[in-house]
Amino acid sequence: MEAQVAYTRLRSTIRQRNMLAIAGLILCLGTVLQSYMLMTRQERVILTPTLRSDAAMTADAPSAEYLEQTTRDVASLFLNRHPHNLSYFRDNILRLAHPTSHGEIEAALIATERRLLATKSSTVFYPSEIFVDPVGLHSEIRGELHTYLGPDRVKSKRAIYAADWRYGSMRLWLEDFYPITADEAEASTAPLLQRGEVPQ
Repeated sequence: MEAQVAYTRLRSTIRQRNMLAIAGLILCLGTVLQSYMLMTRQERVILTPTLRSDAAMTADAPSAEYLEQTTRDVASLFLNRHPHNLSYFRDNILRLAHPTSHGEIEAALIATERRLLATKSSTVFYPSEIFVDPVGLHSEIRGELHTYLGPDRVKSKRAIYAADWRYGSMRLWLEDFYPITADEAEASTAPLLQRGEVPQ
């Protein structure tokens, strides 16, 4: 009787040992596989070489650096216009336009395109200063706007443009881009002014 009990206990102990051994082997294999994946994983880093520092997006507002870069890009798309690149620039601007402003912005772009085609003119903008207000979702850019008829420059002027933005679901949308006067500008002449801190 005692031998039978001892045999039963031995079988139970062996079964438990085998289960623990299998569990340990599974854990060991999992650790090895995880280590292999970590060692061979390729990291993807998105680089923006034109930014002066890291750009960040929070649920409340874009960073000043990101708004500065986007303002510069939008100004380039709006103001560096040539009869050969009108449709390309229009398509890229409309990707940034908020749905509620899409039709109005598209109509303004088409009107500008017709004028440039009719006069066979082109424009080039040289930015010099950018003001951003991430909290108020407003930015301004100053620079020189040159107008050309063929290869000849026929007009140059200092110009200021403002951009209004909408921010939601971690995405920045363009609502409007328009010329303003120095009296209407919110910025002084500093290259980058930030009114208020971005909420953390």
